[in-house]
This record gives sequence, C-alpha cells and structure tokens, in this order.
Amino acid sequence: MTEPTDISFETGYKRLEEIAERVNSETVSVDEMCDLFAEGRGLDKALTAYLEEQKGRIERIERGEDVPEFRITRTADVAAQANGEVVAAPDEELPF
Repeated sequence: MTEPTDISFETGYKRLEEIAERVNSETVSVDEMCDLFAEGRGLDKALTAYLEEQKGRIERIERGEDVPEFRITRTADVAAQANGEVVAAPDEELPF
C-alpha cells in the first residue's frame, strides 16, 4: 500500500470533476478509465471523510464547544485598557 497523497479539499474536488469529465469522454481507453476510476474512488473516499469531519466540527460549534471566548465591553473601555488604564464598572443604565 502506498502513502496517502496530501491534497486540499478544493484541489481534490476539482480533480474529481476532471476525472468525471475524462471518464465520460469518447476517447478514453479502458486502461486509462480504470486508472481514473481508481483515482476518483480514492478522492471520493477522502473528500467524504473530510466533509464528515467538518460536519462534526460544525455540530460542536453549534453546541457552543470549540468556540473562542469574548467579553463585550464599551468601546472607550477597550481603548483605555489597551493603554494600560484601569476601567471602572459603568454607572449608567442601558438604553433599552
């Protein structure tokens, strides 16, 4: 068995489209068709596995897992903190 070839999803998908086009042409030999079919099947398997991984990632994000944390502050407070100033809690009420 050979080592897997590294390929991006986008490049793999484009190559799979090229293979499908070539296999459906009238000038492809049986030998080339078999080689292309094997390559296409390998790409299909890898692309499907990658999409399943990304689907799991999206599901985790939707549950609130694996997301960056943020704390919302007033714009003036963020600028003051960036300058090393200590910011007191606001005494004003929210406008809504």
